[in-house]
Amino acid sequence: MFPCAPTSRDCLPQPGITNPSQYLDVLSYRQRPTHRLAYRNMKTYDALVTGQSVEAASGVAGMRWYEIRRSGGAYSVYQQGTYAPNDGIHRWMGSVAMDKQGNVAMGYSVVNGTSVFPGIRYTGRLAGDALGQMTQGEGTIIDGSGVQTSTNSRWGDYTSLNLDPVDDCTFWYVNEYYTAAGQASSPAGWQTRIASFRLPGCSAP
Repeated sequence: MFPCAPTSRDCLPQPGITNPSQYLDVLSYRQRPTHRLAYRNMKTYDALVTGQSVEAASGVAGMRWYEIRRSGGAYSVYQQGTYAPNDGIHRWMGSVAMDKQGNVAMGYSVVNGTSVFPGIRYTGRLAGDALGQMTQGEGTIIDGSGVQTSTNSRWGDYTSLNLDPVDDCTFWYVNEYYTAAGQASSPAGWQTRIASFRLPGCSAP
């Protein structure tokens, strides 16, 4: 639970912003997964993957993710972890998906109160990697260059990561970010970015 919750959900500072009512919405007070719960039938088991924003360290947001499985019986948690490198950057409002090889990817927003403007990054793990770990490092989809100044601080809770139906390997991710031009145009002048990436070891049919 973040220090600003449950009385507020606007917890995440932005560079140059000193008014807490202009901090970004973290939604952690809801304590529920974000969009979307993704299902895969992997022939020998069924899998569900999802994630949520959590307080990974004191006052710092991280992405908690889960893989839930069943093999003919009830579902149970197969693995889970929190992605939060110790760098003071908030990672939140993410989405999780699994490709046909069982590799798991996660996209999310990033920000901090000093030098990281609202932007978009991603990470992932391969099916055979150590459980509970995002092992593939962090990729940047786009860096932000502006801030949201609206006091209605909603942020990115319909972000979504999905698989390309053609090859079942390519992840497509959509999320919002901010540029200086967007900031100048409106208190809520965000931009939307659609990006694709693949994890190693997944090949087209």
